[in-house]
Amino acid sequence: MKNQNLMFTKSVPKVSKARLFRSVLALGIVALIMQVSLPRAQAYDLSSLNGSYADSFSGFHPVGDGPPGGPQPHHPMPINSFGAMYEVGLYTFDGAGGFMARAVFNFSGGVLFGAGWDLNLPGTYTVNADGTGTMTLAGLHRSNFVIGAGGNELKYIGTDPDTGIITGGSMVKQ
Repeated sequence: MKNQNLMFTKSVPKVSKARLFRSVLALGIVALIMQVSLPRAQAYDLSSLNGSYADSFSGFHPVGDGPPGGPQPHHPMPINSFGAMYEVGLYTFDGAGGFMARAVFNFSGGVLFGAGWDLNLPGTYTVNADGTGTMTLAGLHRSNFVIGAGGNELKYIGTDPDTGIITGGSMVKQ
């Protein structure tokens, strides 16, 4: 066994040993830098949403002779039973599970509701540690969301079984 080790040390030139040592050292340093600089998963909570967010959503609302209170479970309505709806708003989150929304709505291209920015709707929200959550607008319309860009944006969808309203939108922190 001694002879084999001797042969290995004699067969590898000294320059190669030094180069190998420097390469291993450099790789170790790069690995250490990468470990330190890797982004860590952010833990979210209610305080992750704090301040004003510009909002925009579009969706559908029931029109015509649909069942009272919107579509009934397991009885989908035909698409011609829905009209388009749009919203822009300014949502102000308090960082503690509440928000206030100033919004303007347009239902099927008709009259704008809240056109003077005088429609103020209170709401509540929850946030899970992974950045998902729910928000309820004026105690009626519930949406599921995910926080993105470190708390600077939200993507959400909403379905309201009581009214049949379906929405999808996004918010960006101002």
